[in-house]
Order: sequence, then structure tokens, then C-alpha cells
Amino acid sequence: MIERALVLASIAVSLVVIVVLTRAWSRNRLIGLRAQGQERLWSALGVTPDGRPSLVVFSTPSCTTCRTVQYPAVEAVAGRFGSALRVVKVDLAQRPAIGQAFQVMTAPTTVVLAADGRVGSFNHGFAPADQLSAQLSALGVSPASPR
Repeated sequence: MIERALVLASIAVSLVVIVVLTRAWSRNRLIGLRAQGQERLWSALGVTPDGRPSLVVFSTPSCTTCRTVQYPAVEAVAGRFGSALRVVKVDLAQRPAIGQAFQVMTAPTTVVLAADGRVGSFNHGFAPADQLSAQLSALGVSPASPR
């Protein structure tokens, strides 16, 4: 009985350590992206900041999650924010250099860029519409008025 409790406790501690280390690693990558300069990222994208925040969506043709849940979430956010938001879709299979510049390791990945071009948020894997909207709102972007 005590052995089982020790095994379960060991597993729980291991999971907590893994989560903490993963979050620290992710935070450090975001700090690194912010430090390396927004000009390099925009140059890789091939576009320039236009005064609106941008949502950069990274995917691949074989990414089922991208097609089934990420794209609908991005479309919902684009509809909610209207012309106040620019959406940039990047196919990693056709433009891998952009993924390298942004240090993308998985598809889908979404990056929220502020109106001045700096990195606001970085999401590994699926990011729901509410999460993306909250990240945009944190940058001071307001949803479009309903018609």
C-alpha cells in the first residue's frame, strides 16, 4: 500500500516538475523572440506593421487540428475584431524560413503581434478563440462594433 502511494507521489511530483520546466522554457523563448528584434520577424514574414495588431497563424497541409479547430477559431476572432486585426497565414511546408525566424516547433502555432510590431503572445498548439481574443484585448484592441 505504501509502495503504491510512493509511486503515485513520484509520478505527481514528476508531472509538476515537467509542467514548471515547460512553462519556464516557453517563457524564455518568448523573451528571446522579443529581444531579437521585431524587424527580423517582420522581414521574415515579408510584410510590415501597418498600425494594426496581427495574428500570425502557422500551419501545414497535413495539420488536421489546423483545419478542424484552429482555422475556425481564427475566423471567429477575425470576425469579432473586423478590420482592426490583420491575419497572416503561414504554410510552414512552403515557407519554412518564417517558422525558423519565429522558432515555431509545432503546427498549429499562433503569434499575436502588437500594432507596433512587437511580439505580444505566442501560442504553441491549438489556441481557442477566447484565448486569442483575450490576448488581443490585453494589447488594447477592441472588438468591432456589431452592425
